[in-house]
Amino acid sequence: MDSMLCRTEYFFMDNNPANGHILNYLKLKEDGYAVFKTDSVNLIFTLRGCCMVDVFDLDSSTPVAYLDFDIKRNVMLGYAFNSPIIGLPFSNRFRKTFGKTIFPFRDLRPGHKVGFFVEKTYRNKGEKGLWNLDEIMLAIALETAFEEGVKVFTIKPTGDRTRYYRNKFCAQIRPSTGSDVILGINARPVRKKLKHIELQELDGKTHFFRVTGHPDIR
Repeated sequence: MDSMLCRTEYFFMDNNPANGHILNYLKLKEDGYAVFKTDSVNLIFTLRGCCMVDVFDLDSSTPVAYLDFDIKRNVMLGYAFNSPIIGLPFSNRFRKTFGKTIFPFRDLRPGHKVGFFVEKTYRNKGEKGLWNLDEIMLAIALETAFEEGVKVFTIKPTGDRTRYYRNKFCAQIRPSTGSDVILGINARPVRKKLKHIELQELDGKTHFFRVTGHPDIR
């Protein structure tokens, strides 16, 4: 059996919740979607190009989170995109796999100007018992940017989120000619230093995220 296949199967089988939950990042990049299961929820992540992450609850077929980023811009993460279509126009392959379609669904973006949002019940300490969904989405953005040769992932924090990005993602304040605060995350080192995400690489390429699915131990 091909050694790559053996190692890939190992990662899938080693999905013990005590060791974290697995998100198949490579499948997300190649197929546009990947399932993420925990003890409490079944989610599907979607990725369009190098710019839009959407997260849906598969059990209720509803959107629960999104992150809009664009690695072609000077500021890659800031306000929500004004996109007429959210998520993916899922293929026959998706429908055959899950036996249903996400559409139609309520769009989260019209109610929020921010480009990075998680429904309250899906946040840490929320009713769904889910942890670190925000970190998974930004890890996807950082890994995508890194693979496209981006060295510094830039952010214009909305509201009072500067401390959040600095504390959780090691963001640094960037020089700016205007009054707005611009932050930068050094993609190469930070993507491997996230507190709850461990990259699983095969032959030097990231295939999976191993996600810690419980609160920090203090």
